[in-house]
Amino acid sequence: MKATELLKKLKEEAKNFSIYDIAKVRAFLERDAKYLPKNYREKYVNKMLEHFLKSLKEVKEYKLKEDYEIDEKKLKALLDRIENSDYDETFIRLSKIVCPFLVFIAKKPIHPLDLEFPGGLKIIKKGDKYYCPVKEKQKNQFSLCPFCICQPL
Repeated sequence: MKATELLKKLKEEAKNFSIYDIAKVRAFLERDAKYLPKNYREKYVNKMLEHFLKSLKEVKEYKLKEDYEIDEKKLKALLDRIENSDYDETFIRLSKIVCPFLVFIAKKPIHPLDLEFPGGLKIIKKGDKYYCPVKEKQKNQFSLCPFCICQPL
């Protein structure tokens, strides 16, 4: 599959994502973060929602500079991982738009750069490379870390 074809599909899906869907995603993020430390939980929910919304907007406006082949096996594995998660259906729909966009088109980390992980660490950008403090710590079956462009910190 070409990048232009993937981007076209993601743009179509992004157009159909409503303000009502965004409210459902926020509610899911709040439920999902309920076990995080209170002082971290609100920042996490706000940063992740902001990141998803900015990424959704970027999908709608993005113009490819050049076309290239997408690794279809990797794309299928990413989408399967998202679909087989136990997340809310609306969050899954959003993730199936934003995550392939970030991984294959924009080539950016899946988490926002300014998200502070527990322990105060953040993703670091050096030149055109990204380094993540939790890249190798997320070993569960739903983790999208294996698909993220970040390298371990």
